[in-house]
Amino acid sequence: MDLPYGEWVIFLLALATWTQKRASRRFFLMLLIAWLIGKCGEVIFPSTMPWHWHYARLVVMLVFWGWAWQRAERRILPLLFTSFALSLETLFLVNEPGAFPYGSWLYIFILILVAWLTGKSYWGTAAAFAGSILLNQALVRFTYEGIVRYADFPDAFVWNFGVSFFAIWAVLRYEPSQEQEIL
Repeated sequence: MDLPYGEWVIFLLALATWTQKRASRRFFLMLLIAWLIGKCGEVIFPSTMPWHWHYARLVVMLVFWGWAWQRAERRILPLLFTSFALSLETLFLVNEPGAFPYGSWLYIFILILVAWLTGKSYWGTAAAFAGSILLNQALVRFTYEGIVRYADFPDAFVWNFGVSFFAIWAVLRYEPSQEQEIL
């Protein structure tokens, strides 16, 4: 994906919360600052390896995961189950690439379903989803170094889908009187 949809969603949400003086302002400003720190890291430490590191996305995922981890009721089991599902996907893609048409859509729905069923809440699902992706990035990087020749960390499809999914879910569950409870 050439256009960074996820970055634009975060940027526009940060601007919207800033102008409206919402309680979620701190959360989106933290994401925006994390993204800027990561972008500076990409400029200072450019990747010359075939592994393409998106530091801005990784830092945003770390901040989002930390925020969700603090608010999640169930933490360890959702992270383990979702990481297991993501590891199975990675193993299957390494051994049988292209076996399923639209495989990335199938796997992302399985990942969301496992995270949602085990997390049982918005923040539990978010913590399981983001944490499993971060854990999988480390496993792929160090386990498949000789097998996988090129990889984006994180994958652009998973990044854009994840940002869009959680932004839409947050908007659908938003009630103006309960904004303090959401974030």
